[in-house]
Amino acid sequence: MPFRKHSLLILLSVTLSYVAYSQTSTYLYHTEGVPTPKIFKQNLGRPWKTTIEGGMVFSFASPTGYTANYINSMSGGTGYILGLTEEIPIQKQAYLQIGIQILSEGLSFNSYFFAPEYSFLYNGNETYNHSISMNEIQVPLLYKFLLSKPDGKLRSIYASFGGKFRYISYTTSTVTDNNTGFLIWEQQKDVISLNKLFSSYGSPIFEVSLGYQRGVKKKRKRGWYMNLEYNYGLSPLVYTGDNAGSNYVLFHLNTVIFKIGKQF
Repeated sequence: MPFRKHSLLILLSVTLSYVAYSQTSTYLYHTEGVPTPKIFKQNLGRPWKTTIEGGMVFSFASPTGYTANYINSMSGGTGYILGLTEEIPIQKQAYLQIGIQILSEGLSFNSYFFAPEYSFLYNGNETYNHSISMNEIQVPLLYKFLLSKPDGKLRSIYASFGGKFRYISYTTSTVTDNNTGFLIWEQQKDVISLNKLFSSYGSPIFEVSLGYQRGVKKKRKRGWYMNLEYNYGLSPLVYTGDNAGSNYVLFHLNTVIFKIGKQF
């Protein structure tokens, strides 16, 4: 009967193994049914976008008030702009933009030059060139909206408008004698705002722009844009010079700016 003994031993071993496995198994039986597996959901929200931008500034200047009577050949210069902007979604196809910009611009004109304590003689010979270089800090607050829905490549056209705070951080003014070419006067920080805002160097600006942007789907690459904007100064500026005669000039200074920006 050795075969029967071996059969009993094998059956006993299998039974003990099954009992041991049942006690150590981590599998749990659910009496309330099989739980629903979690589904991964991609974040389809509209996060804020940070933009670094830069471009060229083209200034347009014109005299105003009674000082225009002894000014000629006033023209704006060129400069640059660098900025950091935050774009905040507020509507389905609209955004609020706020940021800070550093801007360089300038202008020049021909006029008289009267040194302090000298007599004034307005004889029509406006033979002195006044050149002004300006550095500004601007804080834009703009409303941006899409003019076309993004296509398959996420391309769209947009427009924006709003206000800016202009702060004239630094200016350098020079006066040159056109007959001799000699520099006869140089001074700093002699341009202020006629209608000041928060400071004698501060004033408001109205901006309107039209642009093209192209986004990408990857999260780490938000796309780029380029736009053309017009800035209109709501307050005339005052060039005080040496506070003598024609060195006090009122003028408007507006700009056209071409920018390229990268969104992150």
